Amino acid sequence: MASAGKRTAFSAAPTESARELDFFEEASERESSVTSNVPVNRTRVLFLNRSFWPDREATGQFLTELCDDLSTDHEVTIVAGPSYHTNDGNTAGFRLWSRERRGKITIIRTWGTRFSKTNLAGRLVNLGSYYLLAAIVAFRLPRPDVIVAETDPPLLGALAAVLKRRWGCRLVYNVRDLYPDIAEVTGGVRSPFLLEMLRRGNDYAYKRADLIVTLGNDMARRIIDKGVPPDKVVVVPDWVDCGRIRPLDCNPFRRSFGDKFVVMYSGNIGLSQQLEGVLEAADRLRDDERVLFAIVGEGARKNWLQERAQAMGLTNVIFLPYQPLEKLGESLSAADLHLIPLAPGAAGCLVPSKIYGILAAGRPFIAMMEENAEVAQIARNAKVGFVVRPGNVEALIDAIREAVDSPEHLKQMGARARRLAELRFDRIKVTSMFGSMLTGVTA
Repeated sequence: MASAGKRTAFSAAPTESARELDFFEEASERESSVTSNVPVNRTRVLFLNRSFWPDREATGQFLTELCDDLSTDHEVTIVAGPSYHTNDGNTAGFRLWSRERRGKITIIRTWGTRFSKTNLAGRLVNLGSYYLLAAIVAFRLPRPDVIVAETDPPLLGALAAVLKRRWGCRLVYNVRDLYPDIAEVTGGVRSPFLLEMLRRGNDYAYKRADLIVTLGNDMARRIIDKGVPPDKVVVVPDWVDCGRIRPLDCNPFRRSFGDKFVVMYSGNIGLSQQLEGVLEAADRLRDDERVLFAIVGEGARKNWLQERAQAMGLTNVIFLPYQPLEKLGESLSAADLHLIPLAPGAAGCLVPSKIYGILAAGRPFIAMMEENAEVAQIARNAKVGFVVRPGNVEALIDAIREAVDSPEHLKQMGARARRLAELRFDRIKVTSMFGSMLTGVTA
C-alpha cells in the first residue's frame, strides 16, 4: 500500500487543432498502426473525466499533469468534456465530439452544456450531457489495457465498470471526491433518489474495480468502512511542481498588499469551503490594522460572500480573481498565512488540493477542519500549520493573532513546509508512483 498527500498548477504542452471524430470507423486499423510503433511494454490507458486541459479547475489541472507525465511511458487517451472556463478546443463549430492532441496524449472532447454551476438542475444537465456522450464515445474506442475513472461526474466509476466488463481490461477507480458523502455533508444534493443512485453507482464501481486510489488516509478509511477490502485501496496524493512554485518573498503581487499581514484563502469558493467564519473573524479583527484578509478565486458562493462582506462593512477583506497559472507562485507566496477550510463532516470526503502549492511556496496555514482530516494531520505531524475546528471563530482568531505575533516561528514553519513539499509531494515523484501502480495493476 502506498501512502502520502496534494498541489495546483500545470505546464503547457503542444496541441493540434480539434477535428471531427469520424475516426471510429478506422479504430482497429489506427490501433494496429499506432501500436506497431509503440514498445510492447507501453500500457494503453484510457482516462475518463470531464475536466481536463485547458480547464482551470484543480481536478483538470492535476489530470493534465498526470497524463503529460504518464504519456512518456504509456499510451494515454482521455475522454474529456468542454471547459467551463474557456472556449479553447471548441472553436470549430458544433460537434458532438472532436479529437485533439496534446503532446503524446489523445484527447476525445465531447460537447456539453455549460449552465451555471450555482443551480443544481443546471449542474445535473451539464454532467449528464457529458456522461451520455462519454459513454457513446468510450464504447466505440479500441480496448485499453486499463481504464482510470475519476469522479467528475460522480458516476463515472459505474460507466467504467461496464466498460471493463465489455473489454475484459483492468479498472482503477481514482476517487477524488467521495460520493454521496460529500453531497450529503454540503447539502449540495438533497434528493433521496439522487443520493441513493450515487450510493449504488459507487458501490458497483468499488466492487468491480481492481484498485481504488484515494487522496488521503482519511478518505481510504471511509471507503474501507463501506465494506471495500483494504488490499484494494491505495493512497496516492496529489502533488506540486516544486520547480514552478517556490518561496518568493518579494514579488509584485505581494507588494500590492503593502506592509499588511496577509491572511489568504486561495481556490474555489464553493459549498464545501464555508467561508462565513472567515468573514466573522475579519469582523472581530477589523480594528487590528496590521491584518488584511485576501480571498482569491471564483466559485458558486463568491457573489454571496462579497455581498455579505459589503453588508458587514469589512474594509479589511478584499476579493481577487484567480491569478494566472504562471503567476501562482507569486500569488501563494504573497500570503503570510493561508486558510484551508473544510465543512464539518467533510474529512475523508475530499482532500483540499491547495495545500501542496502552499507547502511548495513555503507558507504555513490554518487547517479549519476536524483533527482526523488529512490536511490537519499534515499540519500537526510536520509542524507546518495550525488546526482549528470548523466553525470555531474564536480559535481561528487566536491562531491568526499567534501567527502575527510570532514572525520567527512562522518563518520556521514555512521552511519546514517547503522541505516537506520537496520530500513527499514533488510532482515527478508522485506521478511516477501513479505510473508504477498502473504497470503493476496490468501485470
